[in-house]
Amino acid sequence: MLVQSFSALALSLSLAGTEPAESREGEPTRTIEPTQSELSQYRVTPEPDYFDEAVNSPALRISGLGMFAASAADLITTEQGLSSGLAEGNPAASRRGLRIATHVAGPMAVYYATEKLQRAGKPKTALLLRVSLMVAYSYATIHNARLMNATP
Repeated sequence: MLVQSFSALALSLSLAGTEPAESREGEPTRTIEPTQSELSQYRVTPEPDYFDEAVNSPALRISGLGMFAASAADLITTEQGLSSGLAEGNPAASRRGLRIATHVAGPMAVYYATEKLQRAGKPKTALLLRVSLMVAYSYATIHNARLMNATP
């Protein structure tokens, strides 16, 4: 009971001092705004452009080059393997012109698509696609090298 009385008293005292500003001695409400000299003392730094940093990320640039390097390595080891007597396992790439075209057009298509993804604000997805293509071509290169080393 004492606690309830004390709470009621504290609430009534706190509400008693909170009158609207217009009713205090007839003064109108006044907003407080800084002067021009006060504003000139502070410098507002612009927010960083995260989109620009994501597009120009070193990992994305390196992975873009890595796709083409891995594709070239696969093409070179495939050509070396074919010249040493191995057969192409992919029937779609059995002709040399088509094989070269796919090793150039594939990374170009992925590069174009990932550039679009970067500009759409999805740099992680773009990086994942580029790294995935690099891994696939790197695996094919290692596979070709192993097959060449296994043949007499």
